[in-house]
This record gives sequence, structure tokens and C-alpha cells, in this order.
Amino acid sequence: MQDNQEEKGIEMDSVEELFLGVQESYAEAQARAMEENKAFAKTEFFRFDKLGVYRLRILPIAPSKEDAVERKGYEFPVRQMLMELEKPGGGTKPSSMYVTVCRATDAGYSLDLIDTYRRIAVNMAKDTGDEKLAEKIGGGSFGGGLKFNYGHAMYIIDLNERTKGIQLLTLSHAQFKELDERKFKLWEKKIAKNPHYPCPISSVYNAYPVEIEKRKNGNKTEYYISIDNESDNAILSKDEMMLLMSTPRIPEIIYRYSRYHFEATLEFLKQCDTKYGLKVMETEEMSETIETFQGEIPKEDTSAFSFDKRGKDAKENAESNLIRLDTLCDRFEELDAKGLGDKTEEGQELRGLIRAFIEQEKLTIRVTRSTTNSELLDMIEDAVHGVTAKDNEPEKDPEPEPGDDPEPDPEEEEKPARRRR
Repeated sequence: MQDNQEEKGIEMDSVEELFLGVQESYAEAQARAMEENKAFAKTEFFRFDKLGVYRLRILPIAPSKEDAVERKGYEFPVRQMLMELEKPGGGTKPSSMYVTVCRATDAGYSLDLIDTYRRIAVNMAKDTGDEKLAEKIGGGSFGGGLKFNYGHAMYIIDLNERTKGIQLLTLSHAQFKELDERKFKLWEKKIAKNPHYPCPISSVYNAYPVEIEKRKNGNKTEYYISIDNESDNAILSKDEMMLLMSTPRIPEIIYRYSRYHFEATLEFLKQCDTKYGLKVMETEEMSETIETFQGEIPKEDTSAFSFDKRGKDAKENAESNLIRLDTLCDRFEELDAKGLGDKTEEGQELRGLIRAFIEQEKLTIRVTRSTTNSELLDMIEDAVHGVTAKDNEPEKDPEPEPGDDPEPDPEEEEKPARRRR
């Protein structure tokens, strides 16, 4: 045996050094564990699912392990669209599924299919003299348009349920502006006494809880944002900092755009051609755009879109595609402010989204032709808040499912305290 070892150039007394040289240090083991935990971590999405005061600890953006400053602060802007796709073979009562996509240029692609389609479609409508259609396509999704919804994503800890750990919260642009305004007012007072005072809502040791109250004001649901600077600082523990370091980075979640999203977007835009009565997908520019985009998708990305929700890729995307009650209330109030009732195209689009939400949450609420959108939202809120309510009796002729884009566009919102009726 010794002769064999000497032939390989390995001395007996050097074997120990070889093993010692490949021992894993504590720091290396810790870094590997964080990377493995990150790979298997499931993102929890925070939702305002009941009335009351939510005390949130906003978390700073975790630093890069390479010591590179990617972004300071606590939030990342995100432009998203909740696409409604009508399932094939629906007959007289078509059903829909929903896929959320971010703007592809934010995910590193050179162009975005929806933005390109929107520009071509608006010009087509104008060329035919249909200014109303051009305005609709170019506008927000409240009116059935193709403008991306603009929000701000951040990690938070719910101080009322701290054991739930880190969750992802997305505020509308209007809500974010209100929070930012209150943050700067408090920060100005703090730096008057201490010029080096850190961010009062996201710093590690000096941040205060942010309170968001969801409350009823008559028939309206409102959100009031405040900073509780009367309480002690919500100091992050070392365990929470470690957890934040091992949590997937926010851009990895909100800027994820795979082949699955590409194929879903193609199907969505084909259905837009039918809805708008246009042939944008047949134009040379759109064909070239699709070809260019397809060439930029990583070859190792083998995901695929399917209308079958049981598919692996559909399941992986299901969590981020959840419809929120906040979205339904936002949409109702916007339509109500514009005088658009249940029988309008926009009102029917909202009704389709209400149906999808009821199915998603498995609520025992029956949608009948005589039930208004307002009444349905009241029943949904009662069900979500745990209030017992009788189901409506079904009619003989149930209303067919409508369809169209159901996501709000906070870029055009002026007031943060808003909701329906």
C-alpha cells in the first residue's frame, strides 16, 4: 500500500494536510446553508384580508454577499399586468385563468411584447379613425387597456404575527407615495437632532412600526397609513437578519419572466386581437418582435404555458397570480367614480374577476343575475371577515362569465385612501 501511495506522489504525512486543506469553515458552511435555504424558500405574499390595524416592520434591502450595492432602501418598483385568458372550448359559459407578468424589459429583455402590441394597436385604431378604441387600448386595465399596473414591492414582518416570518408586500403607487411622505416628515424631525439618523421605517436598529389600518367609512373601505414613532424601535434580531439574507432577493420574484410567461402573453395578445377587432399579431413588426424576444429566452428554460392548472409550471406561478380583494374594491370604486355600472363592458369585466376570486377562495357565494357587483363584494367581505351571511338563491338562467383585463393602474391614482362606494 505504501509503495502505491509513493508511486502517486503522496507521502503518508501529507495526507492529513490534504484533508485539512479542504475542511469547510464556519463562514463557508453558513454561506452554503443560506444559498440552499434560498433555493427552497417559498415566498409568502402579505394580504390585507380583514378589517383592523396591521403593524408592519418594513425590512431593508439585504446587502449582496459580494459587497456590491445593488440598491439601497427598502423597495423595488414593479410594473405588472394580470392577464385574463379565456380558456378554449368554454361554450356558452367560458371560463378564464389568470397569469401575472412583469414588464419584460425590467427582467432584462431588450423589449416587451405588451408594450409593442399596445403601441401598434393604438396607431391602428387611430388610422381607422376610432379614437375611442385607441384611448381604451392605451389606457389602464380598468378600462380594458394594456397599460402596466405600477406598484412597489418590499419585504415586511407582520408584528402582530411575527412568527410568520418574512412576507412580500406590494403597495400601489399612491399608497407608497403616502408612506414616503410620512417617512420624510418624520425623518426631517430626526435629522434635525441627529444628522446621521438612518431611515425611520427600514433601518436595522432605528426603525418604527408602520401601521396600516383597513377600515370602513360608511360604505367605503379605506386604508390609512401612519408611522408609530411613539413606540420603541422595532429592532431586527440577528436571526431575522440571517433569515433576510437567505430569503430570495425581491427582483428574483417580481422580475421573473420565463418561457411560461412568454407563451401566456402570446395567447393573451391573440385574444386581444379578437377583443379589439384588430390584426396586430399578423403585422411584420409584431412578428419580428416575437422572434427577437424568443431568441433572448435562455435555452435552458424548458417551462411551458398550458391552460391545464395541474401543470408543473402553472402550479409554480399560481401564488403570484392570486386575485386580491383589494383589487376588486379598487376596480369597483374606479368604475363607480366614472359612472360605469354593472351592465357596461367594464362592469362585466369586474364581474368576471369577482367570479374568479370566489372560485379561488372557495367561497360559498352564488353569483346570480339579480345580484349586483356591489352586493357580491359585500358578501365577499363578510365571508373573508368571518361574518355569517346567507347565500343568494340561484336563478334559472345564470349569467355567462364575462372577460377582460382586471388589474388596476395606480400610476393614475391620486388619493391613497380609497375604495368602493
